[in-house]
Amino acid sequence: MEGSCVVVPCHTKPHVQVIWYKYHKIHYPVVYNELEPRTVESQFRGRTSVVGKAAEGNCSLMIDHIKSADNNLQVYVWILPDFGIKRFHDKTVTISVVRASPTISFEGLLVEEGIFEANCSIKHSCPVSPPVLRLDGSTGLENSTSMDFHTESEGQWLHRALLRGKVTRQMHNSKVRCSARFERFTTQSQQITLNVLYKPASVRLIPEEKALMERDSVTIECAADSNPNPHFYTWFRRQMGRTSQINSTQRTMSFHNVTRHTSLSCMAHNDVGVGQSEWMDLDVKYAPLIQPESSCSLQRNVMRCLCVAVAFPNASISWIIDGNDTLQSSLFPVISINKNVARGEISFLKNRPTNVSCTAWNQFGSDIRHVYSCSTLCQTDSST
Repeated sequence: MEGSCVVVPCHTKPHVQVIWYKYHKIHYPVVYNELEPRTVESQFRGRTSVVGKAAEGNCSLMIDHIKSADNNLQVYVWILPDFGIKRFHDKTVTISVVRASPTISFEGLLVEEGIFEANCSIKHSCPVSPPVLRLDGSTGLENSTSMDFHTESEGQWLHRALLRGKVTRQMHNSKVRCSARFERFTTQSQQITLNVLYKPASVRLIPEEKALMERDSVTIECAADSNPNPHFYTWFRRQMGRTSQINSTQRTMSFHNVTRHTSLSCMAHNDVGVGQSEWMDLDVKYAPLIQPESSCSLQRNVMRCLCVAVAFPNASISWIIDGNDTLQSSLFPVISINKNVARGEISFLKNRPTNVSCTAWNQFGSDIRHVYSCSTLCQTDSST
């Protein structure tokens, strides 16, 4: 590996001295000689050493800071006191210099809530200074655990980092790569995009943009964040205390004869699981309807009247006293006590005869109600 080191394995009987040479047809260029370092070729001086112990028969050569000029270098070993017995230059080792990159892979399918297993590996030639492997680029990797493995094969070492962790949907579509940091440089793998499978989430209903009146029809879309996309939908309609269900393969559904009491929900299914939306109350617009609690009461010759109307949008309220529609709604504040319910009040001194009506209206219609009629209350009033 260019920029790293290389160890040429060598094992024999216990010995006294080791000399490594560069193969040459005529000369004997010295690559390593511990006893006579001045004889070492300048291109190898300070870069070569023998690892292991001679007493254990280890004669392995290490060349540090491999350069591109070292490509196709042939070396052989001379061992003392064995010289003269074997022709060591007949057994040479050729060094090929490469700039390798790590590889990255994920085992099996990535499914949310499951366990991922990522492999980052690289072959190198320097067991005394292996690279530091790291996986970068995806949310969720920081909470994983890692293990390192080293194996030797034909003079090369495979360094593998195994990363395990929990799969999250945030990892989907993230870019991940593996980096190998050596002493003098860093090399990276190709970048891969993660494909995480997860059940439908953030399921929501999207109604078509239109003003809805009672008895109208409306088309609703069931939208969901999922991978893969949903292949089946269950639609729910709740109205007047009853719930109905429709199964469909379509992500849109039309509902007819909707009312102010219609609520909808959908459930999206894919190969991983199911997700359901919240219930959505349809914004059905309707004309005002004055409620039965609208009435007047007389206390100490002061008439107090209340008008309550249900409508969407909320109703405006005005008053008619003795047939005179002179009291503008703007003069008498209308209070919205909750969604779709408006409440209007008025107080005045009673001068018989008196008839009081309230009118509630919006752009879709109006309603009028007599809240005080002298024909029904004058007898009681005169007796008091």
